[in-house]
Amino acid sequence: MAVFENMCALLLFSMESYHVTSHIMVITRTRLLPRKDLVRLRFYFLVDLLTVFCSSVLFLQRLQWLAGIQILQHLYYFVFWEKTKPAKKIISWSSIDWTKSEFQQEWHFDSILGTLFDIVVHLALAVLLGGYLTTVQIIVSLLVAHGVLFTFIWSQKFAWSNPWSPPQWVQKRVQPVTLDKARWF
Repeated sequence: MAVFENMCALLLFSMESYHVTSHIMVITRTRLLPRKDLVRLRFYFLVDLLTVFCSSVLFLQRLQWLAGIQILQHLYYFVFWEKTKPAKKIISWSSIDWTKSEFQQEWHFDSILGTLFDIVVHLALAVLLGGYLTTVQIIVSLLVAHGVLFTFIWSQKFAWSNPWSPPQWVQKRVQPVTLDKARWF
């Protein structure tokens, strides 16, 4: 049983670490996708939600209230993906298209705070999961999680790119965000 518990902690820690880093890249605008590509990643919100559910509710049995808020937030975006103004806005704000629009100079605290909240939830769960792991397991897990993340995000095959200097083929996929996709009200 201890081996199974350790393997679960290792997997969940890796996934929580992956989510922390990917969300930090979005909020800092390090790597983003064109909006048309991001729209197809609806299931990422489901994976994110399930990671938090498994970490908090099933494994740790701690911070369920915090996980519940995050789960409801992600369930909303998954169910109403590209259907409601708040969902359209978070897709737009998280895309390269946002950096090419007239709205990029505005502060959108709802999107910033929502993403920061998500980072805090994943980070808190990763720290708690780390308590079940050895230092070597934590280091190996971080290397694996970030290796997978960087393989996708820095691959020339995918449209993930620096929003300030995307390759020409990615620039062709970018369109400035329109008002209906920039406001949540």
